[in-house]
Amino acid sequence: MRIDIVYDKLKALSVESGISAPQLAEALGYARANVSNDLNSLVAQGKAVKIKGKPVLFQAINPGTLARNSEGEFAQFIGSNASLFPAIEQAKAAVFYPPNGMNMLILGETGVGKSLFAELMYQYAKAIGKLPAQAPFVIFNCADYANNPQLLLAQLFGCKKGAYTGADEDKVGLLEKANHGVLFLDEVHRLPPEGQEIFFTFIDKGIFRRLGETQVERTASVRIFSATTEEPDSSLLRTFTRRFPMVIHLPALRKRTFQERFALIQFFFNQEAAHLQESISVSVNALRALLSYDCPNNIGQLKADIRFACAGAYAEFMTGKKTSFAINSRTLPNHVSQALYTHLEHRQIWNTIIGINKKSVTFSGTSNTPLFEDDALNDIYDMLNLRMSELRSQGIEGNTLEEEIEKDIADYFQTRISRYQGKYDTRRLENLVTAAVLRLTEEIIRYAEGKLQRTLDNKVYYGLATHIENALDRVRRNKSIVHPQLNRIRTGHPEAFNAALDCLRMIERVMEITLPIDEAGFLAMFFVYSERDLEQRQTDVKVIVVAHGMDTASALVATANELLGVNYAVGFNVPLYEKAQLVLERIIRHIQASEGVSEVLLLVDMGSLTTFGAALAQHCDVATRTIQLISTMHIVEAIQSAMNGLPLQEVYHNVLMVNQLLEQEVPRDRDPAPARVPAAAEKKLAIVMICTTGEGTAKVLENRLSQALSSRMQRVAVLSQRFDNDAQLNQELAVLGQRYTLVALVSPFPLATALTQFDLADVLYYDGVTALDRLIERESTYLLVAETLTQILQHVKPDTALLTIKGFNARVSAALGITLSSNMLIGLTMHLACLLDRLLEGPTHSDFPDKVRYLQQHDAMIRLIRHELAAIEQAFSLNISEDEICTLCRFFISQDISQSTKEVINAYP
Repeated sequence: MRIDIVYDKLKALSVESGISAPQLAEALGYARANVSNDLNSLVAQGKAVKIKGKPVLFQAINPGTLARNSEGEFAQFIGSNASLFPAIEQAKAAVFYPPNGMNMLILGETGVGKSLFAELMYQYAKAIGKLPAQAPFVIFNCADYANNPQLLLAQLFGCKKGAYTGADEDKVGLLEKANHGVLFLDEVHRLPPEGQEIFFTFIDKGIFRRLGETQVERTASVRIFSATTEEPDSSLLRTFTRRFPMVIHLPALRKRTFQERFALIQFFFNQEAAHLQESISVSVNALRALLSYDCPNNIGQLKADIRFACAGAYAEFMTGKKTSFAINSRTLPNHVSQALYTHLEHRQIWNTIIGINKKSVTFSGTSNTPLFEDDALNDIYDMLNLRMSELRSQGIEGNTLEEEIEKDIADYFQTRISRYQGKYDTRRLENLVTAAVLRLTEEIIRYAEGKLQRTLDNKVYYGLATHIENALDRVRRNKSIVHPQLNRIRTGHPEAFNAALDCLRMIERVMEITLPIDEAGFLAMFFVYSERDLEQRQTDVKVIVVAHGMDTASALVATANELLGVNYAVGFNVPLYEKAQLVLERIIRHIQASEGVSEVLLLVDMGSLTTFGAALAQHCDVATRTIQLISTMHIVEAIQSAMNGLPLQEVYHNVLMVNQLLEQEVPRDRDPAPARVPAAAEKKLAIVMICTTGEGTAKVLENRLSQALSSRMQRVAVLSQRFDNDAQLNQELAVLGQRYTLVALVSPFPLATALTQFDLADVLYYDGVTALDRLIERESTYLLVAETLTQILQHVKPDTALLTIKGFNARVSAALGITLSSNMLIGLTMHLACLLDRLLEGPTHSDFPDKVRYLQQHDAMIRLIRHELAAIEQAFSLNISEDEICTLCRFFISQDISQSTKEVINAYP
């Protein structure tokens, strides 16, 4: 390619002082404009630097130079750190922003790598020619002088002799020392308000005064990088934070994937190998421990622990105690190696990242790719013998040992057989999704195809698998899952929603986890999406991604499309040397060449690209919305929403919700305050055991239920209650009912209470557990519905609505002699709750088709429902129309009702 020829010539001719674009064009015999474009591309790629002046000179960055190493370190630090991608893109945008870049504020917990990130950005800015090669990088920790504001300001701005006691001479401040470079203010929240105010003038005008000076104004050209562990609004003046337009969040280590953590481990081991100029061999067990141990102080602690291990191993190597520079689990600090004994649940992750038959990994310091050394084993049997010895050395015996070996065997064959599966190519997902979720996804698709009587698009597999993995991860981290259009999905696609509810329970049983009903809405969307014909989607919202850089947009789009197994979104790259107007013209031509496009969602990174929407609306006669500072997750949400046929405004809203949903944490161990009665959605289910001689019987019952109902017991408590008399018992039950949803009562003798009762013998020896299981499932369903209703009801309290609706459901079910399935219960409860919410908002109207004939045909059922609705109408002071009663009647008509029950119904007034 021409750019490669330009680069080779540049390396040959620009060794010392650089070369101008016209000189290089003349040497090559190429057009000056073409050479100039290629040179700017090389600068953007980090292969050359631009030296400002007249004329502008270019110089190749040769391997081994500081700039090349800086760009390489920057890329290596990114590695496979998907969670850092938004931060990296923001940082690059800030570095490139004309004319001199943006000031940045880096947020994150202690040890997440804020200082390292700032230094890498500085090196990157030099590598691409945005800072001169000799630009200084000055670090100042504001906490060092937090208790002496006068001395702190003198350190930063300098001081005049006599400005304060002890100022014996004029002193140059760090701001002057950082001229034409970067000043990094760590722990900037410790900067006093007067110091922040002095910075206003400097940031705005580039001028400052030393402490004690009144006449002399000094100037400096400095980029300010700052970092804090605090929330900016709690410790910094708003007028100060406004001077930092680019705010970058670095996630904590515990919020990153194991793949990202492994990339960091590689990065730090390669750093140590380069520093010590020796290759480092690290055993697989040591890597497993580093991948899994609790690291509360984040990346800083991870780096320190790796350096500790390297120091010990290097000392043994240099003193001749070892023949090689090698690290094993015994070399690690104790708190790290302990993870091998306590984190066996990470075995699947270990095997996915490292492999089951690896012995060690070698880090050379010169390559980003580690060298894996296989064990010299002939077959799986030798490998498993070694694995058993390894587990026994860790104190693992008995059933646990057998389970681990069985899992290893399954993993061994799974990784080999999966590549030959004709229907799906799981290799594309093996680094994103666990094997259990992959197998579960296949079973869900198989079930859904049978339930819906149609074949799902193979491409749904990829999106569904990654979605399930993310959903499980969110619930495990106590993050909420909210579907903003759940009721629309339920009513608009009842078959898909019912299938999704069944799949939801399948996931809960297999993964032993409780998921909210909202998740069924997302699963149903996958089934609905698959039903639509890809060839007939021209009327869907067009998703277009535009971003600065040679391949930023195309890379983002490729990742999002591949995750969902589609080719839907389109990316347009904006090279820094190309005018934005030319890119806009390309987009206009693309839209004009596409048939049926009427709505366009633009996802852009920054700058003038945010104005493209108005231009497209004018030239292409399309409706547009624009979202900036986007990531892969935004694009994935945009594609899914658009392909589900949502209008532009809803797609736009769903994509905006991505950040809010990610940040909406649900507190761990949420115990209600004593003075507050918990809402229904917060209550745990409880079975009350009546004890006459102590709590021993309750413990036996709990063990029995744990064996029989293991998948449900995470939400059920067994409470022991002594019995004195009926009145006292009901008082105690009322108190318990404020904190728990009471499901049933187990007693050795009958009691006067409204709760469903079981005899102890029935539960321990007969089929009472089956009946109890049905009660738990019903109440669990109501709890899940309560969680969902808290998100969507506006005019009625979910607890109040649920209480009356449960009574209605129970009365009608009893009258009809039927047991409502969980799917039916969810649909009926949500329908009634949303109906109450609409009626309380104001007058509403609904037309039931052929109402008169329907009322006559189902007169008895209509009278039953109208009679049982009276309690709800009275509780909320409203009237439910005949049209709505007919709709409710249709819910129950589908149930299997006996002839004798129909005769009983006729007796209703």
